[in-house]
Amino acid sequence: MRRPLRERAVALLVALPLPAALAAQRPAVSAPLARAWQRDTTFTVWLFARPGVSLDTAAARVATAGARVRTRSRWLHAVSADAPAATLRALAQDRTWRRIQPLGRWRRPPGPDPTVPAPAPHPGAALAPDTCPAGGDPTYGPSEMPYRQLTLRPLADRGLDGTGVRIAILDAGFDTQHAAFTGVPVTAQYDFVFHDSVVRNQPNDSVLLDPQFHGTAVWSLFAATVPGRLVGIARGASYLLAKTEDVRSERRIEEDNYVAALEWADSIGVDIASSSLGYLTFDNGFSYLPSQLTGDIAVTSVAAESAAARGILVVTAAGNSGPGFRTLVTPGDADSIITAGAEDSLGAIAAFSSRGPTADGRLKPDLTAPGVAVCTIAGAGLGRLSGTSFATPLTAASAALLKQVHPVLGPVALRDALRRFATNHAAPDSVRGWGRPDVAASATFPQGVAPLAPLPPRLASVTPTFQWAAPDIPAFATPVTYRLRVARDSGLAAPRLDTTVIDLTSVLVRRPYKPGAPLYWRVDAMSATGVSATTGVVGPITTPPWATPLTLSSPGGTNTVDAQPTFVWTSPAIVAPPGPFRYDLFVFRVGDPVPVYAAGGFTDTSFRILRPLERNVPHTWRLVAHAGTDTSLVVSQGTFLVLDPTVPPATILYQNFPNPFPTSGHDSTCIWFDLASTSRSELVILDVRGGPVRHLVPGPDFPGVLDAGRYGRGPAGGPACDARLMWDGRADDGRLVPAGVYLYKLQAGGVILFKRLVFSGKAP
Repeated sequence: MRRPLRERAVALLVALPLPAALAAQRPAVSAPLARAWQRDTTFTVWLFARPGVSLDTAAARVATAGARVRTRSRWLHAVSADAPAATLRALAQDRTWRRIQPLGRWRRPPGPDPTVPAPAPHPGAALAPDTCPAGGDPTYGPSEMPYRQLTLRPLADRGLDGTGVRIAILDAGFDTQHAAFTGVPVTAQYDFVFHDSVVRNQPNDSVLLDPQFHGTAVWSLFAATVPGRLVGIARGASYLLAKTEDVRSERRIEEDNYVAALEWADSIGVDIASSSLGYLTFDNGFSYLPSQLTGDIAVTSVAAESAAARGILVVTAAGNSGPGFRTLVTPGDADSIITAGAEDSLGAIAAFSSRGPTADGRLKPDLTAPGVAVCTIAGAGLGRLSGTSFATPLTAASAALLKQVHPVLGPVALRDALRRFATNHAAPDSVRGWGRPDVAASATFPQGVAPLAPLPPRLASVTPTFQWAAPDIPAFATPVTYRLRVARDSGLAAPRLDTTVIDLTSVLVRRPYKPGAPLYWRVDAMSATGVSATTGVVGPITTPPWATPLTLSSPGGTNTVDAQPTFVWTSPAIVAPPGPFRYDLFVFRVGDPVPVYAAGGFTDTSFRILRPLERNVPHTWRLVAHAGTDTSLVVSQGTFLVLDPTVPPATILYQNFPNPFPTSGHDSTCIWFDLASTSRSELVILDVRGGPVRHLVPGPDFPGVLDAGRYGRGPAGGPACDARLMWDGRADDGRLVPAGVYLYKLQAGGVILFKRLVFSGKAP
């Protein structure tokens, strides 16, 4: 008996042997799907084609195998299909596919039906019909609360209403004949459940479940007008209405409708897509695990990310499964979108609002908005609804006003602008993300106020120009007043500069800053509309010395053979006036407060002294840098010595230095001596009783007979001290001697000389 064509096609696919190289390319199959397909039933799956395989080819492979093609997604490069188990097992052997995973259908958590009025603020439930009576604000009535919480009034009162912005809403249906939407532009509408252009309730819908209830409530926060009671935030926007949720048959919402709707909206042209839908636990036995919420597994998340890449800001609900850890629903785990959590009217996070983070550690939700007892259209009347479903349109509508003011901002820039001034922006977390946005501030300062210069760690000029940027400020918010404060303390309690400029973004400082405590600065901006922003405190920033010696300034000392050395230094930038720097140079013998050489009033950063210095005597040098009437003293870091190449006229033992020792930066002391003639010599460290502690000459580095000459100095251009004649406080056996007073003795050519030194103990 001949088998039907479909069965033969399946058998052929199964029977075809695969080479080992191709077998290694078999598609990755979702583990739950691989466990379940042994049952004799039909599965709805996504089949992701490999790069280079066209969607036409992929769809043909599916149809030939005997499955029914449901949706083709160019964004996902995938096909969704209804496939019998045997067909699916065969397709899993086909290297056409990169991955196969089940198509999820949402199963709502147990609890009251979110589309039926209930007496308590359960997420998605109305308290009672017509519970939003007129009162309070004469224009907005009970719908004023979101305007206040999101700081929308400064924009709405100027007439901003989303005009020119295109918004797609994905939901279960919309009452397009409701009087509250009269005059609202609807560019396109499509029912992805019944595949027609009617998105309101139809005879073949579930009358009991009222599919359009939820979507109409969501849309009303965008666009409805009920005088004195409800005013949508973005009434001037144009709308694409997509009915994607099938509320029948255990309330299943199919993911492929979501993907198809986003691609449909993109094909028409849209700026923002808002979806108060979520996909996590499904009625066909499959679920996304928390570990799979990485943004690149769930097809809705991948589609949302694809939409963002095409310039569409996607705003989606975080879900109503809080307050537990990692209770997000997809596509809320997507990266470049806004995932909205819910707050109450006082700004407290709603207990039901789902939490993050994502499986790969990203913070979610991104923002929060009012989502408890929000006044919306609720069936035949107005009612108060709760859920992240209603925080989502409030967030998306806020983004629409921002987009109206700044049409060139893309999805990530819009998200970042809303994050920048949100209530939790200083410490975002996985409960409320960046918090509730300040939309007026985001619209006024979409890129904030950014510090440009000077930045840590160091000033380039002692008369810096403080610069900042506040781009894309709308004309209606100008002029902008900027207050600059500069201080030595991070709290700016005692500012050294406190000045205000209007519509300028730089201030040049002409009084030079001296070295010392670091600098901190901050700019606070105030727009003509009363919106404020700040750079925050910038710092600490080190002020450089007014001069930094480059020669004869080694901390360990240095030598030179030039008795008239050239001193060289460098200085930071300075504006004129008060610059250029003028300098006074002083040279001192170590231990003598009176300079042996002085010169002043020059502007060059090098100076050669005009008369020779005494040889074999340690010196230091100093600069006084002048900037206008201000001065700053700079001291060389170490001593220098002008070497004498001649034979010493006498045998001399010099005082050690530093003394006492060790000191900061010097763990040893330097010993110099001169020999007038070649002779047997001894240099030894003694304790106060005269007992030898350390023999330096003769020793490992010196013989017992030394030539006439000068000892203890380093080579010309090198350190001031010869390391072989430096004592580190250790005895001949390497032990550290006790702190105290010691002697050192030079015996040479019949001359015995002593000096006293002080050892302070172990180096600090």
